[in-house]
Amino acid sequence: MLKSTFTAFYRSFVRHPLYALLNLLGLSLGIAVFIALSLFYRFETSYESWSPKLPQIYAIGMRFHFPGMTDNTGDGSMGGLLEELKTAYPQTEGTRYWPNSVIVHKGADVFNEQIDLVDANFLTFFGVPVVYGNSANALSDPSHVVLSASLARKYFGVTNAVGRTMILNDEEGLKNYTVSAIIADLPKNSVMKLDILRLLTPQRTALKYNWHHWGSVQVGTYLKFKNRTEAYAFAAQFPAFTDRQAGQSFGADVMPHKVLELKLIPLADVHLISPKLKAAVISLGVVGIVALALALINYVNLATARAGLRAREVAVRKTLGAAPLVLRLQFILEALLTLLLAFVVALSFVELSLPLLNSAGGLSLKLDYHADAIWIASVLAIVMLAGLIAALYPAFALSAFKPAQVLASSRTPGGGRTAGILRTGLAMVQFTAVAVAFILIMGFMLQIHHIQNADIGFQRSNLMIVNSIRDNAVTQSQRDAFAVEARALPGVSYVTIANAIPGDTSMINNSSIVRPGQVDSATESPTVSSSIVGPDYFELLGTKVLVGRIFDVQRGEDQMWDDKTSDKDRVYSVVISRRTTKDMGFPSPQAALNQIARFNDHTVRIIGIVEDMRFYNPNEPIPAKLYAFDAHASDSVVGMVRYQGLSAPAMREKLQHLWRQIAPAVPFDVTSAADNLDKYYKPERDRTNLFTMGAGIAALIGCIGLYGMAAFNTGRRVREIGVRKVLGASAGQVVRLLLLQFLRPVAIAGLIAWPLGWLALQRWLSQFDDAIAMPLWVFPLASGIALAIALVTVAGVAFGAASSEPGKALRHE
Repeated sequence: MLKSTFTAFYRSFVRHPLYALLNLLGLSLGIAVFIALSLFYRFETSYESWSPKLPQIYAIGMRFHFPGMTDNTGDGSMGGLLEELKTAYPQTEGTRYWPNSVIVHKGADVFNEQIDLVDANFLTFFGVPVVYGNSANALSDPSHVVLSASLARKYFGVTNAVGRTMILNDEEGLKNYTVSAIIADLPKNSVMKLDILRLLTPQRTALKYNWHHWGSVQVGTYLKFKNRTEAYAFAAQFPAFTDRQAGQSFGADVMPHKVLELKLIPLADVHLISPKLKAAVISLGVVGIVALALALINYVNLATARAGLRAREVAVRKTLGAAPLVLRLQFILEALLTLLLAFVVALSFVELSLPLLNSAGGLSLKLDYHADAIWIASVLAIVMLAGLIAALYPAFALSAFKPAQVLASSRTPGGGRTAGILRTGLAMVQFTAVAVAFILIMGFMLQIHHIQNADIGFQRSNLMIVNSIRDNAVTQSQRDAFAVEARALPGVSYVTIANAIPGDTSMINNSSIVRPGQVDSATESPTVSSSIVGPDYFELLGTKVLVGRIFDVQRGEDQMWDDKTSDKDRVYSVVISRRTTKDMGFPSPQAALNQIARFNDHTVRIIGIVEDMRFYNPNEPIPAKLYAFDAHASDSVVGMVRYQGLSAPAMREKLQHLWRQIAPAVPFDVTSAADNLDKYYKPERDRTNLFTMGAGIAALIGCIGLYGMAAFNTGRRVREIGVRKVLGASAGQVVRLLLLQFLRPVAIAGLIAWPLGWLALQRWLSQFDDAIAMPLWVFPLASGIALAIALVTVAGVAFGAASSEPGKALRHE
């Protein structure tokens, strides 16, 4: 049985190479897309899988229910939350992770790195792989640090750097630390970086005035439970715990758990905590499934189209006594061999395309046949099972031929009317999917072009952000000196210091603002995001002033309050955004001008209203903003430099040279505003690139199937074409006849794709705050592209058939 199956499989490839090649190519491409996007899906859904304790660990998230704030769950918490949980529930097992920046000194050189302040049990809690040292006591001493293997090689030239000393400078000052352990480098799919770890001490937490302030977010807090039931039982106590601990933090008449909700998030779900990101990852996974489905549809189409080529083989074998069951089993085994060969070819395609895929999608995917053996076997099993289901119909159709009818006829059967309808229907399904993909691709590209070029309220070009200024090692005199010296550089028009930064959410403070006579309530008062800005801030950004004025360093009332020494009865000047005027209930910006309000326990006067500025994710609404002025701002501020007439590299070089003169002990760190913002736009571009590649291959699979069907159908109509030409039909008429037959189902598929594409595109666009209007011309254009592709695919076959000589076709009649 096996020998005859292999023989038939080999002969089908040798005797009919065109069909065999088309079949193999279509399957291989579909399986390759499925493998590649499965690899992507596995990467995105396996974050923190390096931890052997993954199923037991949960992150604490916070969800705010304040007016005007986005109602999403975040994976951070108040710094002192774990301490309060342990006091209330002594059996609680938890740890914390607090990423910070640190300056590493290596001889005369200085480097910026991330340092993670963690609790002493962090390594054992997560089961972090330790290469050298003891995980149980590596973080027991505040003077010890734990390094990753790559960072140990960077600073010491060897992996085993245990016992070596390194100099670090952070909020606690310049100190020597001893390396107590080396941990393995974590994989790319990890939210945690874990390059330098140090003990989180009471001395460090004492520097944070809001460490126990309910509503603030500083650290990642993690708890461990034996099972999911125990975790859910613990989470059920959060509302009562929040009400006890927060007290009247949000007002005497507000139940704290109504405005601040604590949630437990499985560690494996933290990376995809954003519903929009999760939906995007799932969507690309679906594209892989669709590509595999289209490849299998293509296989069914070609297999049934080739039925006539094997009809006489089936008839002869049946005449010689072969049972239908044996024939079906043989055809199924042939299909599985084809799938197995296609899988091997698909792996080759994936290996060759991974560099392009990683570049286009901003990924770091790879195939490791040793480490991924079980996963590859699972993917193969899915492909073979899906292929087996698809092979059932061709196997039953082929084995159902009647020997007498086949051997008595001079024509090769094509499966009858039912098979023809099935092939046409499957081809329509293929090209419907292709047309929908083209609609989505064009919609994606138009939206991405829109958000990247839309007016976002400020000028993002020719704007540098000097991040080094916010380093704790920089003194106030150095900040002021940099601002003064940078203004004098050729090409620089404005310099300012502020913590309202395009593309940076590290310093977002939200508070309620209340007009006189309004109810001061956390559940009713509008919430605004406040920022501190320095001189020339709005001029530098090119922000449109709607009414009133902006800050003036000469006016004392514009200077921001100091919580330690300020007069609580003094009236301070603030500037608000257009969105804030709406949230505060003013009918227009003009109506808000010079109005008094209570904000952050201070009385403020609105001196100006500016246009909304989109600093953050284009998927989210622009928050209501309030700006306070500080001529010598120092609270987590960065420097901002507006320049003209110079290239970005030239400006960076000038700023770096200046920085080395002013603060040589602090590494220079500068980014452009455009690059800072691009972290929000790049993921959408990358996912669109992946989708475009998948859709392009799906279109190619459809073309392969259509070409195979056209070649088969044209071959069966050779005599008909000969007769038509003898009776006077021109080559053009024959071409028109054949093209209409092949393109009619494609045209119908294009029309079916319109409502499907519209629904899918509407759903995708709904995630953006500033979405484009649905362009109607996209739909006929997408259908036209699908039709044009089909036309090019079958045109060669049609012209070849129309050009054949009637005498050759009819010479045996």
